[in-house]
Amino acid sequence: MKPLYLQEIVNVIDGNVTHGSGIPLIKHVTYRPKKIKDHTLLFYRYNDMKIDKQLFKKYQPVTVVTDEPDAFRKVKNHCILIQVDHIEDAYWKFVTYYRNLFDIPIIGITGTCGKTTTKQMVKHILRKYYHVHSTYLSNNQRSLNLKYLLGIDDQTEAAVFEMPVASPGYLANTIQYFQPPIRVLLNIDVYHLKDCKTPEAYMKAKAEILTGLDKKTGIIILNGDDPNIKKVVDISDFNHVIYFGMSEGCHFKANHVRYTDKGMKFTLTHQGNEYEVLVPGYGKSNVYNALASIAAASSAGIEIAECCERLATFEHMKEHLEIQKGVGGVTIIDDTWNVTPLSMAEALEVLKDISGTKIKIAILGYMPQLGNQKYAMEQYARMGEKVVNTNVDHLIIVGDEAKEIGRVAMQHGMNTNNVHFCMDGKDVYETVKSFLHSDAVILLKLPHRVMVEDTFKQFKRAIIR
Repeated sequence: MKPLYLQEIVNVIDGNVTHGSGIPLIKHVTYRPKKIKDHTLLFYRYNDMKIDKQLFKKYQPVTVVTDEPDAFRKVKNHCILIQVDHIEDAYWKFVTYYRNLFDIPIIGITGTCGKTTTKQMVKHILRKYYHVHSTYLSNNQRSLNLKYLLGIDDQTEAAVFEMPVASPGYLANTIQYFQPPIRVLLNIDVYHLKDCKTPEAYMKAKAEILTGLDKKTGIIILNGDDPNIKKVVDISDFNHVIYFGMSEGCHFKANHVRYTDKGMKFTLTHQGNEYEVLVPGYGKSNVYNALASIAAASSAGIEIAECCERLATFEHMKEHLEIQKGVGGVTIIDDTWNVTPLSMAEALEVLKDISGTKIKIAILGYMPQLGNQKYAMEQYARMGEKVVNTNVDHLIIVGDEAKEIGRVAMQHGMNTNNVHFCMDGKDVYETVKSFLHSDAVILLKLPHRVMVEDTFKQFKRAIIR
């Protein structure tokens, strides 16, 4: 955090000092009383949060902003109290003020799949010239937004933030913190039905990407091949709209996409110029991620040729369609970082594309944020059809929630003897051990929360060298 003197903040939030004195330097801001430390400013936003008197004694100086000063009567001798009329108004005034202290390229990335990879690609491109701040891996939950915002300081020259959608209003809230002038929407499929309830509500929640974006100066980067984006995102009034994809009309267009032993290669066309691009990792999703990252990084001032050169040295992310050699020479596709319908469909395509004449085995599990309502069952059924369409030879289903995938695969003609239902890692190993040889390829597509269970840790150790 860029340190700020208290009086500066008091003026910004229209506060009134009602107890204590001095003008301390604020080095830490939080809205959680248990997170206070030396030089903390606490916005007491949630009145049900416990106030620990010992922490107020231990750390100094501590300043509290509140519209409920009576809540601090027992600790007021250990802090400075600033009273405001409305704590939420004061909090957001501070957030807006702090964000506007920095006139640097800030990129916000959202999409059903590919957020983390694209964010890491953009960061990799930018960091050759900029000191870059970003969200960490896929830790993008809303509770971390203030921490990530305050991570911007006087040394930061660019920032890249991953912005998820868990429910309606979630994305808009994140944007309120970061206010990115460059925004990327990778794709919209079906997910997070537990809180969004319907696919339509989820798609509309993704359309919050435009919230507060300046129509004259803001840059919106969209997947030009995604039909759902066209349904819900109205960009008619925006001056700077950039499309990426493989279809005609895209500003950043991939041609001649092909697999190599080092990853995906394609020819990028932009404004009449052509660039050869190699991006480590497999699948067309990686091509889209690369296109989006080039569009975003070039919007932040990096030459396109430099973007392409930097991508060739990008370190492919673990458990994101990660190709590994397994026991007995079997090829393993480890795609267990996250499981969504879109990523599962893509993983099945990669299994088909790299297998050739080898035996294709897909180990599939449930999708945590789908829930179990009818829309979720439709997505599992869709995956069952995808299994058949990608010519999977053996299907292993893990857990009760994903059984619909196997049922629909058999309904569409898959040999019932080749569909197996397992409950733990031991069952999966017993089912797959006869395929641990060089003429087989195994797709491992289970959610991370399953893979951290002991039997699945043992299973993974047993099949991967």
